[in-house]
Amino acid sequence: MKILITAGGTSEPIDDVRKITNRSTGKLGLAIGERLLREYPDKLEKLYYLHGETADYPRGPQVEPVRIGGTVDLKERLTEILTRDSIDAVIHSMAVSDYMVDKVTTVEAIKTGVESAEITGNKISSSIDDLAIILKRTPKIIGIIKELSPRTKLVGFKLLSNVPHEELIAVAKGLMEKNRCDFVLANDLKEIGGGMHKGYLVHRDGRVDSMETKEEIAEMIARRVMEQEA
Repeated sequence: MKILITAGGTSEPIDDVRKITNRSTGKLGLAIGERLLREYPDKLEKLYYLHGETADYPRGPQVEPVRIGGTVDLKERLTEILTRDSIDAVIHSMAVSDYMVDKVTTVEAIKTGVESAEITGNKISSSIDDLAIILKRTPKIIGIIKELSPRTKLVGFKLLSNVPHEELIAVAKGLMEKNRCDFVLANDLKEIGGGMHKGYLVHRDGRVDSMETKEEIAEMIARRVMEQEA
């Protein structure tokens, strides 16, 4: 099988030295990749591993690591791989930024309606007192995967914070239906930390696998994607 994993976080540039990013470490994606390599060495032909700039990647002869910057970079690399190769499964664990920089200006320019007052350069001056960053939505990466490769098994991820369990599962199912996922791994921040990392792997038929640790999550996702039937 050929599998593609995305892991870590994207980084959206403001200028050549400043970026907007998130706290994702990519450790869960790494754990899944290492589990696949360890448990299924004979079945795993290729592992494409698209990872954020600060995220580690698994090592092995089957692994092709691809370092990712921003969301546009991720979209381009993902599209290139899915259209060039036949990918059996995509495990999309990367924390993709919801917004990217549209332009940089000042509060005064916005107040006075001077829309053309955009600030550019390799490094924006630190002497500006009223810097304003205008953001725009990034493309939804998970939505293009089945469009590009309909037969690829897709695992999506949904992280919420301090919600009822029923709501967490319902939102995961909504993500599944919208993006034609085969599985969605649902997490709540209140259940992560202190050695605990609860996860709920939702199936298309409504079944839910419950896990207590990151290692259990990695084992379950690896097992499900390597099964012939979802």
